Amino acid sequence: MRVSKDPEIRKQEIIDVAMQVFAEKGYETTTMKDIAKAADVVPGLCYHYFKNKHELYETAVTQYARECSEPFVILFNRTNLSLDEITTKLEKVIKQGEENYKYKKFFDKSGNEIFNKQLEFYMGKEMEKSMKKYIQHRIDKDEFEIDDTDLFTKFFIGGQMAVMNCNKKDIDEKIEFLRGMLNKFKK
Repeated sequence: MRVSKDPEIRKQEIIDVAMQVFAEKGYETTTMKDIAKAADVVPGLCYHYFKNKHELYETAVTQYARECSEPFVILFNRTNLSLDEITTKLEKVIKQGEENYKYKKFFDKSGNEIFNKQLEFYMGKEMEKSMKKYIQHRIDKDEFEIDDTDLFTKFFIGGQMAVMNCNKKDIDEKIEFLRGMLNKFKK
């Protein structure tokens, strides 16, 4: 007998299973039929929620970017935190996140660098508004010396993503580097 589930729960299950199958088989070789089989649903149900594999993936990556970015957004929205306070809290968030990212296996897999870049892009979009607000607040308090908040925010988010995805350094070295970069803009 078929188990009826809340549509949003079922949709999320399909997304989670799809990311597992993508990690195992690769995005290109995975079919909607593979995803349906792994999710123990009929293929038509996958197509009920998603037009095609690409739409399923786009939904998963944007949702995952939002999820991964949320702790950063929350922190940057706390404009009352000093730069030292926020970098200390960011360090904790980064270290915790490294352990808890549910689709890490897919995005870190060799050959999936383009997918990792997509995730970086979406995460950057998620964080941009709150980080820009935080930086502007620090400028208004005469703590930062930055001429263009918008460009600096984009520059820092892009640079931060590149540093965090560099496999040549351990997490503590990466965090210390980012802390040093931010401190260069302090008055």
